[in-house]
Amino acid sequence: MNRLALLFIISFASISVNAQSTLPTWFVNSCRQLKLFRQYKPVDFLNHAFIQADFNGDGKIDVAALTIEKKTGKKGIIIIHAGNNQYFILGAGSSFGNGSDDFKWARGWKIHKEKFAYKTTFDKSGDILGSRKFKLIRPAIFIYDEEDGEPNSGGIIYWNGKKYIWIHQGE
Repeated sequence: MNRLALLFIISFASISVNAQSTLPTWFVNSCRQLKLFRQYKPVDFLNHAFIQADFNGDGKIDVAALTIEKKTGKKGIIIIHAGNNQYFILGAGSSFGNGSDDFKWARGWKIHKEKFAYKTTFDKSGDILGSRKFKLIRPAIFIYDEEDGEPNSGGIIYWNGKKYIWIHQGE
């Protein structure tokens, strides 16, 4: 085998396991304990394989990781709350807000730390009515599509104290 082919194989192997191998150990152990790897596979389809913040406000750093549902290939997010193994599947075959059951449309994601968000509101026909101010007391996740390299639509994923909700952004 020539050196170039060997280098390609080594590089490809490290990319394919990179999303799982860089995840925090406690997160990987929780996924194993919960048997989530049977149905889902961590992948790096956006600008980070995972993000961390105290999403539920308990003082512990939670993890949100990109994933695909193995059976369908649908993209989404697994969130696990640190310390209690409480997990949530958003997308990846499970419908969630206007994000649908497949986040294939997403081009980026990041932590949303601002104390307010503006939820886009629509009428019954789907036309935009305006926006409503939404107070945030914890960090959230902003997942978005892009146009000309800038976020133009998507949603803020926010823990409201009981469950994750979708706060629509943009068109």
